[in-house]
Amino acid sequence: MPKYIFKALFLAFISLSIISCSSQQESEKVVIKKSNVIKQVLGVDGMTCMGCEITLEKNVSEILGVVSVKASSDDKQVVVQYDKTKTNLTQIIKTIKKAGYIPLDLIDDGSQ
Repeated sequence: MPKYIFKALFLAFISLSIISCSSQQESEKVVIKKSNVIKQVLGVDGMTCMGCEITLEKNVSEILGVVSVKASSDDKQVVVQYDKTKTNLTQIIKTIKKAGYIPLDLIDDGSQ
């Protein structure tokens, strides 16, 4: 009986390794030019804790072209840097709404 358990666990491990490797190979490489990167600060309502920050950061960071994102529930804002040739503010706002938060005014358009 223990032999079968060991074999089953071994096969499960191998299967997960193969799935993991194939999904990593499928991800495409994105080239981002520094000159195309825009930094913007958006007011966001509805964040109340670190969990909200993590959720928002995870969702926005999944947008193709987003370079970095930092949410702050204390400041009620999100700072996002993105490649303007890959995505836009409209897509970012749409993602914030889809995550369950309320985008407010553009606090800083990055033109400084």
